[in-house]
Amino acid sequence: MNDQTHKNNRDAIYEKHLTSRRQTKTRLLTIRIDVDYPYPSRLRSFIYTTLCLRAGKDYLKNPKIVARMVNGSTVSVKAHWFFTVKTAPDDELQELIDNDRHEIALHVVNDPYKELKQLEDSTGKKINYYTIHGTARIIARIMWKRWKVRAPIIPYDFPLRSFHELPTIGLDSLCYSHTMEQALRISEERIREGYVIYFHPIWLFQKGKLNHRGPFYEVLRRILADG
Repeated sequence: MNDQTHKNNRDAIYEKHLTSRRQTKTRLLTIRIDVDYPYPSRLRSFIYTTLCLRAGKDYLKNPKIVARMVNGSTVSVKAHWFFTVKTAPDDELQELIDNDRHEIALHVVNDPYKELKQLEDSTGKKINYYTIHGTARIIARIMWKRWKVRAPIIPYDFPLRSFHELPTIGLDSLCYSHTMEQALRISEERIREGYVIYFHPIWLFQKGKLNHRGPFYEVLRRILADG
């Protein structure tokens, strides 16, 4: 497949997504998952990611829980997984998301083209979409070695479609500032309006102290159960 054919196919997929979001009778629940911390512990994630290490049975533990939740859901759902090159799926997670309910995508940190090639090589998947990893705090900029700028520059001819173009509602942010019932109600309203639900798996069970994000497991479980 040449680059132009791939671009045309990618654009067709994007338009199909938008059409599906408008068709409430056959509504597709779309999820954006930014996998930027590989371990449930932020401290361990910081140390291991900074040192380019990967070890332990809890690598991508929370993403694997989310993947099983999506696979077991009775609703029509598509989960887009945005991995950095340092949080690429291991064999276990890749097996869990190797079906039509999931799509691997790129979470850009510094070098879009280099990271795209690395992620496609490591996963064996053709990638269609990207998001940009935010590093507002100095500790995150150290962790990801982003010294000069707050965000990478995406070249105008970069072959991936930005997922930032779609309207999103942050599930982990909602669960920080609202009760579970409030977060569920707001999420369901936005989903009916065609929004993508969006979260970081590290906050699946924990509440941030500096980051305004909170545990969203129960809300996600109910969304996937009820649609």
